[in-house]
Amino acid sequence: MLFAVSTSIHYATLCSISGVLSRMPPRPHLGLTIAMMAIALAHVVEATLYAVGFWLGDTALGLGSFKSESELDWMDHFYFSLVNFTTLGRGDLTPTGHLRFMAGIEALQGFLLITASGSFLFQVMRGSVPLSRR
Repeated sequence: MLFAVSTSIHYATLCSISGVLSRMPPRPHLGLTIAMMAIALAHVVEATLYAVGFWLGDTALGLGSFKSESELDWMDHFYFSLVNFTTLGRGDLTPTGHLRFMAGIEALQGFLLITASGSFLFQVMRGSVPLSRR
């Protein structure tokens, strides 16, 4: 479910950016800035969704836990999700149980969405409006 919701959010964001860019007069710097800010926000929202999933799986659903030297709070789950989503993988928090599978899926999706974002931004830098008919 997290995979589908995150993908939908990302696609809707890219389509919205395209709509904005297609209505703007050609200003490459402004268009790129708008696109980068919106995409960064989308990535944070997507990682937050996974953080909620990790937090629920750890605290409420019993899907696994995290190997850590101290008790985890919300920010620890969010931190793990951001590190995992960007495929940085620091390794200071290690999921156990079914949360390991969710971590793998998040890393895969993060890689795919960040790659799609990079491709989109490259097209914006070239002066085209991705996902539009223009």
